[in-house]
Amino acid sequence: MFRRKVCKAFDLRYEQTRQHAIIMSANWFLWVNLLFSIVILVRYYFNPSVNLAIPAGRADFSHLPLFAVMVISAAVLYMLKYSPDRLSRNIWTMLRVTMLILSLNWCLVLFLLFASGGRPVIFALASILLLTGLIALYVDALAWFLFSVPLQAAIIITSLVFTSYITVVNVLAYIALALLVESARRMLNTWFVLAIHREQENNDLIQRLEIQANCDPLTGLANRRAFQVMLDKAVQRASFQQGDSAFSMLMLDVDKFKNYNDFYGHQAGDSCLIQVAESIENAVRANLDLVGRFGGEEFIVLLPQASATDAADIAKRIQSALSMRNIEHMASDVTNKVTVSIGIAEWSPGLTASQLVSRADSALYYAKHSGRNQYQMFFPANNPVKEQTVKQA
Repeated sequence: MFRRKVCKAFDLRYEQTRQHAIIMSANWFLWVNLLFSIVILVRYYFNPSVNLAIPAGRADFSHLPLFAVMVISAAVLYMLKYSPDRLSRNIWTMLRVTMLILSLNWCLVLFLLFASGGRPVIFALASILLLTGLIALYVDALAWFLFSVPLQAAIIITSLVFTSYITVVNVLAYIALALLVESARRMLNTWFVLAIHREQENNDLIQRLEIQANCDPLTGLANRRAFQVMLDKAVQRASFQQGDSAFSMLMLDVDKFKNYNDFYGHQAGDSCLIQVAESIENAVRANLDLVGRFGGEEFIVLLPQASATDAADIAKRIQSALSMRNIEHMASDVTNKVTVSIGIAEWSPGLTASQLVSRADSALYYAKHSGRNQYQMFFPANNPVKEQTVKQA
């Protein structure tokens, strides 16, 4: 449960963050297109009393692409709002196609404005569109190019069509604008990637610190501090629950471990503890029970939704799993294999966490003094009562 690895899947995190960013930005950008088209329609085509650079009577059909921008923006906003999966590949493709269609409609608007004598506002309009597109789409290069390239090409083409010539200065200005916008996009994207890198590094650091704070460095199990937190929560939860709120705890001790260390050495002792920890983890219920290292050669197991009888079954599985590993222990006077003694305690209403641990420790003490290589249950009486003895062959 506590044996976790620090996530290094930066590419996956980057892609997920990028998708979220483009969806959020696309919403904003579509609203900009919608409102911008409405403002232009109201100001330039439906308010002839205003003194404008573009006379309303000379652009009878200019409102059609603006209406298209309005309808497309509103429709895509609606689909994004009510889509069950906003991060699906179909939505992603739809947004890119939408950027291209919007760009082509704005190109037509620029062309009609140029034809109707609105040259002074062409560059300003195109600049605003490119700027807002840059802010919204810089994280997706393809979407950005689908929107920006037609607009930039439209400026050059309209200049050639309506002026019949284009000066070197104009060419340089267009190239400078294109390079400026693209360099800005690259810089913004670099900052975006850098921000994700920093966030990933911080998350990795937090996770490493969390592992160090909650996990035993040798076995990877929950350490005593982390186990105590979970035990306190289990007691608190059981105290307030109605009906069946039983849970139990095992306390285990490796038999004659000091002799093992003295005989085989501390490195072999560490390897032995790791194998014992793995045997316990393999025997308990996955994703439900919590295994911890209590200290030295002692281990502790929290068994939610388990009675003392259920805990005894798990204790048997632990002994069986350890027996199958067949770890030699020639310095033991119990058997010539590594074994464990186990104490079992079941929580009952009114017990505190420390009292439950004390009961499990008492049961473990009785198991050790009854010959080791066995489990013992603690009953509500003052002293543990021997119910069963399970010895390894």
